[in-house]
Amino acid sequence: MILSPKCFPSLKASRSGFTLLELLVVISVMALMMGFIGFSLLGGGGASLDAAQREMVSLVQQTRMQATLSGRETRLIVHDDPSDPEKFHRYLEIVVEDANVTGAWRPLGQGTLLPEEAYIVPSEERFGVSVETPDDNPWPSKAFTIWSGDASEDFLLGSVRKGVRTENGPDALNFRFLAFDAEGKVNCSTVTGPAGTFPPPMIVLAIGNPNPPNTQKAIRIDNPNDISGVLLRRYGGFAVLDYDDIAN
Repeated sequence: MILSPKCFPSLKASRSGFTLLELLVVISVMALMMGFIGFSLLGGGGASLDAAQREMVSLVQQTRMQATLSGRETRLIVHDDPSDPEKFHRYLEIVVEDANVTGAWRPLGQGTLLPEEAYIVPSEERFGVSVETPDDNPWPSKAFTIWSGDASEDFLLGSVRKGVRTENGPDALNFRFLAFDAEGKVNCSTVTGPAGTFPPPMIVLAIGNPNPPNTQKAIRIDNPNDISGVLLRRYGGFAVLDYDDIAN
């Protein structure tokens, strides 16, 4: 029996539609392109903010772990000298209380800078004198960093000499800090909050830029809505925060 050519569909007929696999490939490529387009429209700010939040979580965990391992108070210090706009509220370093010298702190490795354009928002006491914000977009009333200790008091550390930084030592710079005791518990603020309690530390992050040297305020933050943060638990752990968590 000889089959008619009609029993065999032509190649043209068999390729008249798309297969499921081809459709999935096309959809995937379109989704990828939309992702690139969306990222380019949003700019790099969101990516820098996310990276800064991850960096802060890592540094907090390292500081707490080192406090537990060393059995000494350990601090995550943050540069707070506006004379160096590249480091102001962007440079961080972990230091451990020296066991032999009172008022001396031993750095652990090299310090680090937050991702480009990412800043730690100063405390409420320091915000007004160091940060410029747009007049038409008010800053959220709760979006300020809460440090360990008293944010109105300076923590002056000298440059590294013989492996330690000495309080009020040579070439001293001002820092703020998060402190963990020998058990890894975070030290809270020593200033009471609105409820009459001592609030736990909270790091607020924002996207900004250094102001020109001739201006009074060190940094400029153009979008008060583009913030995130990390809240430290008193006895361990942390919570990552977005705008709604911080502002409301």
